[in-house]
Amino acid sequence: MPDRSIRFERGLSSPNEVFGPAGEPYSHYRPVLEEMGRMGPGEWRRRIDRANRERLEQQRELGMVPDDEVHPTDYVPRILPAADWAVLERGLAQRMLAINEWLRRLEAGKDEVVPEEVVESSTLFDASIPTRFGDVPNRQMGFDIVAVERSGRTGEWEYLVIEDNAKMPVGIEPMNILRARTPDVLPESYTALRVKPLEGLMERFGEVVRAASPKPDPTMAILSTGPHDQYYLDHKVFASELGAILAERHEVELDRDGRLVHKKSGRRIDIIYERIEDGRIYDDVKGLIESQARGLIDAVFAPNLGVADDKGVYPFIPEMIRTYLGEEPVLNNVETYSLAVEDARRYVMDHFDELVIKSRSGWGGKDVLISPEESREDIEEFRRMVEENHVEYVAQEVIDFSTHVLCETDEANDGFVLRDAHADYRIHALAPDAQTIEVVPGAMTRVAAPGSKLVNISSGGKMKDTWVQCGA
Repeated sequence: MPDRSIRFERGLSSPNEVFGPAGEPYSHYRPVLEEMGRMGPGEWRRRIDRANRERLEQQRELGMVPDDEVHPTDYVPRILPAADWAVLERGLAQRMLAINEWLRRLEAGKDEVVPEEVVESSTLFDASIPTRFGDVPNRQMGFDIVAVERSGRTGEWEYLVIEDNAKMPVGIEPMNILRARTPDVLPESYTALRVKPLEGLMERFGEVVRAASPKPDPTMAILSTGPHDQYYLDHKVFASELGAILAERHEVELDRDGRLVHKKSGRRIDIIYERIEDGRIYDDVKGLIESQARGLIDAVFAPNLGVADDKGVYPFIPEMIRTYLGEEPVLNNVETYSLAVEDARRYVMDHFDELVIKSRSGWGGKDVLISPEESREDIEEFRRMVEENHVEYVAQEVIDFSTHVLCETDEANDGFVLRDAHADYRIHALAPDAQTIEVVPGAMTRVAAPGSKLVNISSGGKMKDTWVQCGA
């Protein structure tokens, strides 16, 4: 340990990314721990308080109400060595290219990979409406990744994709907000570790989104659920930085020509970036689907694009890569069983209390059962729900994925206590055109509440900045 004032308390059997089995930190974390030891808990707390005040001030400037809360955050960063990042970058670019090609073929009625019954049974795909994905169906995707320790190789990690998020993936705005603060909390280690910068991220994000329209200077609208949305700050930041209209569903309408108009300003909208969690803008504005299909308006998340989120489609993505790209997948999936398949359904129901059960269309930690963590009563209740509509569910093996740390100051001993907690990555990739994928060099790390494997912020988790190291 670089400093006796820092105490690591291991409460879980899963491998930790910061500390090895004997409690010694891995080399790339030493600069962070040494800097924390030098500053002590008092200065650490002052720096975190200052970072949070600056975040609150930003929220107040944007008119956020209430303005006295920030997303729960742990300021000990997660660090990705350059060699690990190279694998992730290559694998996620490959994955997004294959998914986009599958969506283009699905639109054209030429899908050869995903069984017809999987698409037909998806609640995220409506065959009765027109579908126009265009040349670049997904311009933004968020991938949820976990790390598992390689067998017999302590401190070496294999990265697995656990979910693909094509419809409204959150994370870019929080990642950008955090990165504006964490270098001020740990300036010495940020410099010493040669972290890839995120300067210009929001500008580049805006360029990629605006490329959805053929117009040289399109008007864009962020369509939001409103102030009660847990990510409303993200919507405000995005709209502010990109000069976009921020509107709720009742603040837009179609004009007589079938074009979407912002009621208050009278401006015609060329691109919609939908961030509506409850329902769809297409349910509220009649005729909007037809206008999008006719090309009168472009949508970053087009109708039916959510089918790429369907966890029933997820098992077929490795085959998309082989079929459409002629390559083997760089990143593996977690073993997944579709309850739409009879043999798989029998296995799942016989091993229900050993598996993770997920709704195919669920998001944000909703409709997920991690059976080993739940009571017998909760398991049986979820089982009854699955039995009523088994085709809507998939199951995955429980995996022993890595933990990171949650930091507490130990004022009595003038030090810190770091406790292990499970963590995943939300990594974003952008597609400015059909042939190009840009994987953002960072991630929103989500850390579960102690003892849980459910990392979503809405389930009691916290977020962290993720530092990707530059190569040699």
